[in-house]
This record gives sequence, C-alpha cells and structure tokens, in this order.
Amino acid sequence: MRKLEFDAKELKVRISRVSVARVIGNIFKYLFLSVLLAVLYYLVFALVHDTGRERMLKAENHYISQEFENMQNRMDLLDGVIENLRSEDRAIYRDVFNSALPDYVLERVHSREIDYSRIYAMSEKELIEMASGKMQNCESGAASVSSMMRQTSDELALKSVSPRAIPSIVPLRHFSIGQTGASTGNKYNPFYKTLRHHEGIDLLAPVGTEILAPADGTVADAKRGRRGVGNVVVINHSGGIQTVYQHLGEILVKPGQSVRRGMVIARVGSSGRSFAPHLHYEVHKDGVIQEPVHYFFADLDCVGYRETLLLALTTGQSLD
Repeated sequence: MRKLEFDAKELKVRISRVSVARVIGNIFKYLFLSVLLAVLYYLVFALVHDTGRERMLKAENHYISQEFENMQNRMDLLDGVIENLRSEDRAIYRDVFNSALPDYVLERVHSREIDYSRIYAMSEKELIEMASGKMQNCESGAASVSSMMRQTSDELALKSVSPRAIPSIVPLRHFSIGQTGASTGNKYNPFYKTLRHHEGIDLLAPVGTEILAPADGTVADAKRGRRGVGNVVVINHSGGIQTVYQHLGEILVKPGQSVRRGMVIARVGSSGRSFAPHLHYEVHKDGVIQEPVHYFFADLDCVGYRETLLLALTTGQSLD
C-alpha cells in the first residue's frame, strides 16, 4: 500500500509504503477502542436506568424486607406473650403448691421447643438430612405401633384377653383434660417438698364426683381409712391387670364383688394424706406399674391423648 509523505528537510514529496501489519494493528486498535467505549456506555446507562426486570426484583426485595421485619416484630411480640404466660404459670404454681416450679420440669418443657434460628441457618442438604431422619423415626414408630396392634389383634383373636377387661376409659365421670394432675415418676411431695416416686396419676375432681370402673373385673380390696392413702379400692382384671383407687370419699363396692365397665364404684374425696380432693389412680400389669394415660385410648382422641400425657408428665408436684 502506497502513501505520500512530505520531507521537510529536503522539501520534497515522496512515496512511502505502509506495511500490512501496521494496517492490521490500526484496525484492531480502533476495534478495541470502539468496544471499550460501548462497554463504558452500557455501564453508565445501566447505572442510571433500570430495566423492567431489575425494577420488579427491587420491588420484590423491598416487599420481602418489609414482611420479614413485620414477622420479626410479631415473633418478638409472641416471645413476650409466652414469657408472660410462663411467669403466670410459675406464679399460679407457687400460689397453689407454695413451692417453686421444679427446674427439671422447665427443662423438659423447653427441650420440646423448636430452634427456628438453627433451621433457617441450615443448608438445603442439612434440611434434607434432618427431614430424612425425622421420616425414619416416624416410620420406625409406625412400624412399632403396627406391631403392637397386630399383637393386640392376635391376643383378642385367641380370646386370651377380653376387650372389656382392659381398663381403657378414664375412671371419672365427665373427665376433661384440665383435670389432669401429676403422673408416674419422681414428683415433688406437697407435704415434704422432696422428690418421691409417684406410682399413679392424680385426677382432679370435686368431692362427690362419681368414679367408674374402667373395665370388667372383681373387687380385690375395699378398705376405709388406710394410713396415708385413705379409702382404697383395688380391682383385679383378667390378663394380669390390676387398678387401684386411693383417697376416696364414699366406697360403693365390697371385696369379691364383680363390676362392669362404667359401673360407679366410689366417689372422689380427700381421705388420707391428700393435698386437695382428687382421685389417685394406678394401673399395674403383672405387678409392674404402668403409665395410666396409655390406658385412656377408648375415651381420648389423638390430640386429647397427647395433651393429657404432656400435662401429666410435666406436672412436677403430686397431690398426695
């Protein structure tokens, strides 16, 4: 490629040749500058003007931020309400039993609370693993329940245990969940303020409330004025099951008498060493103490059973 050049020293015009490499270099230089200017122009435009998609995302982000703040305020409000309820529960417990709520009861209740902050901080993989573990626990529990149901069905089919001989109802007329007191385990004694083993469940009721036989059976014992436990009735049922009723008022059965499920056998009282009118009810299977709430399945639905059991287990002080 030829190009004219003026030589200032010799005052002449001469022809010079331009190399191909120089031409290609100039082309790439101009292209680079053009691309650079285009990029700068786009960046400036993007900083000044938002696209429709960006405006929508910013609006969604603003809305989510507001909703999160509102939810956080509600959570703070609920935390305050829950703490007030806990304080009121402690005050009521202190007024009724003249004793502070035991620490082990509070620990048991608080251990059931869900740590949502931990869940929010989990990765997707951790959430899947946690959900998988809970599903496996549920499946294991379901398999255990199915096995027990099959065992029960087999025993009933063999007629080794009559369904009417199983104490499957609450032994109080018109029972409500709010009447549930302390169940089996170590509970604070209301008189000595020390932990003692409680072998049954306390069912709160006014004096004179009818006490029902929870299953067919035979009265093994019916005594009045026994030291500590007051008036007592003991009923033997088939299958090695025995039920015990303490701190009774009026006794309406006698030893050797046959009773049927739902029959009135006594009335609630406060005999013996009793803090307040209630029925102390025990269930024994082959001489081993059982959790009575597990035998209320004919009277309680799933929700009622769960609430009754939770209340019975978390009540830290017995009434006898």
